[in-house]
Amino acid sequence: MEKASLLRQFVRYTSLNILGMMGLSAYILADTIFIARGLGESGLAALNLAIPVYSLISALGLMTGIGGATRHTIVRVREGSRAAGQVLFRSLVLAGILGLLLFLTGLTLADPISRLLGATGEALQMTRTYLGILLGFAPFFLLNHTLLAYVRNDHNPTLSMAAMLAGSISNIILDWILIFPLNMGMRGAALATGISPVLSLMVLSLHFIRGHSTLAIHKTPGIGGYLSIVRLGMSTFVTELFSGVVLVV
Repeated sequence: MEKASLLRQFVRYTSLNILGMMGLSAYILADTIFIARGLGESGLAALNLAIPVYSLISALGLMTGIGGATRHTIVRVREGSRAAGQVLFRSLVLAGILGLLLFLTGLTLADPISRLLGATGEALQMTRTYLGILLGFAPFFLLNHTLLAYVRNDHNPTLSMAAMLAGSISNIILDWILIFPLNMGMRGAALATGISPVLSLMVLSLHFIRGHSTLAIHKTPGIGGYLSIVRLGMSTFVTELFSGVVLVV
């Protein structure tokens, strides 16, 4: 009986996560189609040149989220809720620091990064614009990835999936609105992508507003706990980052 219950729980969590990832794939496909139709070959080239940076942002977010949520669950069982709350605090701090570094990178290095990735001519301006806005929203991407993992582990995989789908669907809708009726070009495409984690975070906030959360934050000094989060999330980081590396090559 216990084995059957564990199997049902495993299937539920896995299937909901797969649905959320399918929504993410759908919005990337829609992004590609809208940019190709609205901005032509240069826009499509710029998007493909910028995608490795998106992979880096996602890889860092998944590392923080999955590594932190995994560590949180282990510590909660072994040491109790207060120690687990310290893990959550470290995860949020780590996501904030990494997000801020990426934000500053977008402000100062969007042009050299675009050139390094191989952008030239008309595609250079588009790549620079896309990367600048994308990196500007990096704190939201990292916080979203982090809370998605924590909310999922906090017995609410349905809301986590709904948040992922909300971000994906809103990106598709905003892509069309900003690229075509509002004629905002590459800036519109980047804004659509950047706004999607903000809307996803709004959905995730329902977990806390409705009182379903068992999560608590407890401040803690020291850096040892941060290293354990990175260590547990490193395999996910490498897997996600490798897709970007393949595109660069």
